[in-house]
Amino acid sequence: MKVRQKLRQAIDSLYAGGQATAEAYTPLVLECVRVNDVGQAKRLQSHMDLHCFTPNDTFLHNRLLHTYARLGKISDARNLFDKMPQRDIISWNTILSVYAKSGSVENLRALFYKMPFRDSVSYNTVIAGLAGSGFSSQALEVFLRMNREGFEPTEYTHEMQLGGFKPDDVTVSNVLGAYFQSGLVDEAIEVFNLIKNKDKVSWTTMIVGYVQNGKEEDALNLFAKMLAEGVKPDSFTISSVISSCAKLAYLCNGQVVHGKAILLGVDNDLLVSSALVDMYCKCGITKEAWIVFDMMPSRNVVSWNVMIRGYAQNGQDLEALVLYEKLLQQKLKPDSITFVAVLSACNHAGLIEEGRIYFDSISKRYALVPTLDHYACMINLLGRSGCMTEAIDLVNNMPHEPNSLIWSTLLSVCAIKGDIENGEMAAKRLFELEPLNAGPYIMLSNMYATCGRWEDVASVRSLMKSKNVKKFAAYSWIEIDNEVHKFVAEDATHPQTEIIYEELGRLIKKLQEAGFMPDTKLVLHNVEEEEKFASICYHSEKLALAYGLIKNPHATTPIRIMKNIRVCGDCHMFMKLVSKVIGRPIILRDSNRFHHFVGGSCSCKDYW
Repeated sequence: MKVRQKLRQAIDSLYAGGQATAEAYTPLVLECVRVNDVGQAKRLQSHMDLHCFTPNDTFLHNRLLHTYARLGKISDARNLFDKMPQRDIISWNTILSVYAKSGSVENLRALFYKMPFRDSVSYNTVIAGLAGSGFSSQALEVFLRMNREGFEPTEYTHEMQLGGFKPDDVTVSNVLGAYFQSGLVDEAIEVFNLIKNKDKVSWTTMIVGYVQNGKEEDALNLFAKMLAEGVKPDSFTISSVISSCAKLAYLCNGQVVHGKAILLGVDNDLLVSSALVDMYCKCGITKEAWIVFDMMPSRNVVSWNVMIRGYAQNGQDLEALVLYEKLLQQKLKPDSITFVAVLSACNHAGLIEEGRIYFDSISKRYALVPTLDHYACMINLLGRSGCMTEAIDLVNNMPHEPNSLIWSTLLSVCAIKGDIENGEMAAKRLFELEPLNAGPYIMLSNMYATCGRWEDVASVRSLMKSKNVKKFAAYSWIEIDNEVHKFVAEDATHPQTEIIYEELGRLIKKLQEAGFMPDTKLVLHNVEEEEKFASICYHSEKLALAYGLIKNPHATTPIRIMKNIRVCGDCHMFMKLVSKVIGRPIILRDSNRFHHFVGGSCSCKDYW
């Protein structure tokens, strides 16, 4: 207060008869800048105007301009800028920063294109302002222009800070983020490669962008390069990398990143620990997930949701529901995601009455609006429990317009129950909503094939061909010694193909001796029995299992296999019997859930 009082008194003295000279103004202007006193800065400017003071350079006016800019005084800054007898690049950039910081996009663009000259600060300020205000495409246009004119992207400058920007506000990561949001991954890579001195922010933005665009393996590779460059990741980087490991079910990689998090001291960070719980659950190791969850110093609803969902996905449905009750005991309010996990647990366990109670509580007890995800869970639960009429009524009477999720859920239930009539209805709706999605065509075709309706099968396949619908490949993968091995049905591309088929043949013979016969009825093609036998025996998950046994024949640890679609009934039975015959657990993650095969039984209780 005393400092500001002295400053006011000094300017009062100036008005009382001081000289209008640069020597008189300079210390007063600098003091206004130092103490951020806009009021006295405006008085100084008025004194200059009153005495028609014309400085020899831009120094004094630029200092006043920075003061206005830093404190967000847009009109004062523009008023001074318009009166300045001479302007340099700093003057122009300062006004740019005012508009960028305030989100005045039209003024920002207009001023930028009026500039007589520009530098890298000009470009970076405009790019940051446009991207930060959601104008991604315009930000990209300016960025490309900057490249054409030979300027380099920079993370930020000590000049932008004077204009009121913090380093996080003006970063090349804005451009990277804009590219990733537009799905322009290759362009983002080009921008990233242009940066000479990459910092933590740019590395993290690239990693997150890869994850958001379904390029998890690229994210892991880039993280390894980041560490090799000596850049220290933060909790946000680590959590993003762990999420990649979770999506890919790469347990070994996930454990390595977990160790890195401990070394960095971020393992107890809420974001990181929640990601770790999710990763271990998605790798089928709920015991490790629970240890992380139990050691968390603090938890939010997201943390609880991840653990509840993890239990439900891994067949520990009662544990999921018990944990939900504990969440309520903590006086936390469940959200929409919580109820998706809870209803999924009821679905997997076939708890129809409990599911009804939880579904009703969404709106009646917690004043939430049931989402399409909640309705899909209930349709699945009702349909699988034999209440198909009630499931159809729910679809017809729900307040939302049924989307592809609702119809695909109903189609899936119809396929399991052999309900051709309702299955056709659901499939036709999906043909309208997602005409190029192969899933509904294949599912309906398989329903016809199961009934021996081969003409209808041919009709569906002809429809797919006429619409140019491409069937996606089913595949499985297994991680051995930090290396991922992928297989498709009847695969012959693996370097150890011959040995893999020998091992699988040995397994099949062993199971046949125990009474198992491959269920060729599940081969949905009108072919000879011998071809059906070969087709069903060499599914991708069986090949992955055989390879796992070859690489670790005497281990007692579970064999972990991932598959991108739902496991078929024959492979499910096969895995159960193998787990009993060889006395070794098998964990199979398909597109629906986890299957823990132990001693001839599965955690899903044959309900998947």
